[in-house]
Amino acid sequence: MTTCGNLRDGGTVAIVGAGPGGATLARLLDRRGYTVRVLERDASPDGRHQGGSLDLRPDSGQRAIGAAALAETFAERSRDDAKAFRMLDADGHEMPGQGQETHEDAGPEIDRGDLRAMLIEALPSGMVAWDHNVEVVERQLDGKWRLRIEGRDAVTADLVVGADGIGSRVRAALTNVQPIYTGITMVAAYIRPELWRGSRISDTLGEGSVMFAGANKTIFVQRCARDVILLYYSLAVPEGWPKCAGFDLSDTGAVMAAVRETFRDWSPRILGMLTDVQDRFQVWPTSVMPPDYRWDSKPGLTMLGDASHVMPPFTGKGVNLALLDALDLADALVANPGRAVADAIAGFERDMQARTSQEIRACLQVGRSAYGIDLGFDLGKPA
Repeated sequence: MTTCGNLRDGGTVAIVGAGPGGATLARLLDRRGYTVRVLERDASPDGRHQGGSLDLRPDSGQRAIGAAALAETFAERSRDDAKAFRMLDADGHEMPGQGQETHEDAGPEIDRGDLRAMLIEALPSGMVAWDHNVEVVERQLDGKWRLRIEGRDAVTADLVVGADGIGSRVRAALTNVQPIYTGITMVAAYIRPELWRGSRISDTLGEGSVMFAGANKTIFVQRCARDVILLYYSLAVPEGWPKCAGFDLSDTGAVMAAVRETFRDWSPRILGMLTDVQDRFQVWPTSVMPPDYRWDSKPGLTMLGDASHVMPPFTGKGVNLALLDALDLADALVANPGRAVADAIAGFERDMQARTSQEIRACLQVGRSAYGIDLGFDLGKPA
């Protein structure tokens, strides 16, 4: 069965990206009778490291998971005790009440890889086309959309949804506005298990996460599944770092020298505890879309999650918002069977843009106070 406008007549929904937002939308639409195809550039489900742990919040991420009939599976794979959060200063002293506004509605934690795996496993076999790197999305004369794919035959669909992240190719067909680098790059590193077991960092961390903060810099530490402790160092470096500095992430000595230089004014005891890591790093330049940007709605084409409204992780809501986008889009498509797809999409986009404008402002307010970031946006409430 297919539903909603021209999708009733055997039309196809193509979702670009099999991350949490795209996979959630695919699950929701498949359960509601749509013909869905997911195009993912990763070569396989394990083709790329998915990052650390995140919490799914009751009013957003958990709502979407419930609608996808995956609440029980989520409960089995998540860790409720891992949502505990503390903030310490650069000397290791407690900062009571600090940062609680971003964690007051925190839900159970789940590793990003486990969340994605849970969603992918819930989809019919073959729905996700792996190693499909969409290069261009272009409209055809018949109103359908053609997706050109690197090294493969093109795909045509009646509805295309971009869930392809910060570098979205779908976004290019909707707007020429691009994400702006915030000036902060996160470097992720791991503490070797043989070093943290029984150590002070393990005792300090407990089962949840700790943010060390001081002088507009942070080191975020979280306990993940499978005996892993993950750290994120915030570095105020140029876009393109470390390449622009003349080295790459394989140069462990250069990476850690940059980290130690950034945090040179912190307590040596604290810094020593937080820099004994494995020789393996990942870099995450943080970017943001302007809070007030909009695009003209186009029939049969839309986007969600980071493709639409990427923002830094300062409030920890990115994945939650992507899952909420997926739920809202699915609901919009089926809310009124007589409503045209174009009207459903336009309504979804208006509501999503209004919501995320507020979320981006709140995120940048935290960035201003925690990191001294000022990108020149008016961070008051939207008109």
